[in-house]
Amino acid sequence: MNLELSLKILGAALWLVLVACLQLDLESESWIVLLLMFSPLFLIPLSRRLIESPTDARRLEKSSMAAAILLGLSFCWMPAPSTAVLALPWLIIRLLLAWQALSQERPELGLAQISLLAARCFPAIGALWLFANRANWTPLGFDPLIVLLTGAHFHHAGFTLPLIAGMHAQRCPSCWTRFSCLAILIGVPIVAMGITCTHFGILAFVEPFGVTLLVLGAMGVACSQWRLSLQVGLHWSHRFLHAISGLALIGSMTLALGFGLRHLWPWAALSMPQMWTLHGSLNVFGFGLCSLLGWRLMEHRRTWSQSEVS
Repeated sequence: MNLELSLKILGAALWLVLVACLQLDLESESWIVLLLMFSPLFLIPLSRRLIESPTDARRLEKSSMAAAILLGLSFCWMPAPSTAVLALPWLIIRLLLAWQALSQERPELGLAQISLLAARCFPAIGALWLFANRANWTPLGFDPLIVLLTGAHFHHAGFTLPLIAGMHAQRCPSCWTRFSCLAILIGVPIVAMGITCTHFGILAFVEPFGVTLLVLGAMGVACSQWRLSLQVGLHWSHRFLHAISGLALIGSMTLALGFGLRHLWPWAALSMPQMWTLHGSLNVFGFGLCSLLGWRLMEHRRTWSQSEVS
């Protein structure tokens, strides 16, 4: 058994240990931690073969599982500067991967390529907020819960959404797929900016605008997933995974829109604990896991078919 596979098994075991050890209350912060850690331990490694990366980046990607395990262990202790030491390797690796992604030479840089690039860079922002959370820092006076949720935002909405949008725009270029990429690329940072503006009581329109834009882009991705599930010749398992991921994304983003417009229509918004329970779970397991599994199985089947022909 090679080291990389051993680390993946150890990462899966750690997530199960966190499930067992943390107070498994779906409306508590422990559920946010479990949803958050699903990205470094499962979703990011699962996406590795979907994004072309330089040789140096591949070496870092292989060692990122060890850093993700240390990050997960940091949640076994209360936030403190000493605890943040365990989160530091994940921050360093994500920053290095983002730097390598940005410095990589490309013959062309369309919206599809920019979306795939964002999927490699946004988690670095999330890692920075997670480091702050583990160090018990409160940047800009934010509540520790918001710091944790911001880290989760850039590991999920900032990762799987631009990744799958970029995959669709690369596979089937059209005005629809390019709009999805553009809306997500602009929407993810604007949502974060809008939350900051709301925190300081200024520019109240920024958050609902960012959420609406992000939701429109995500709905485009959901429709692309459904369109892909109806493609002739696709294996039934691929169809099922893409259809489920599209349905889950529609559900989660409908909830996000209601929450983003809560100041206009309070009746449409769930509470914060209900949001991370329903919206977060749908994003992580329904959309993130199912969509990545679907794309990975398609890639594996395509590679296998090519090897059979050759």
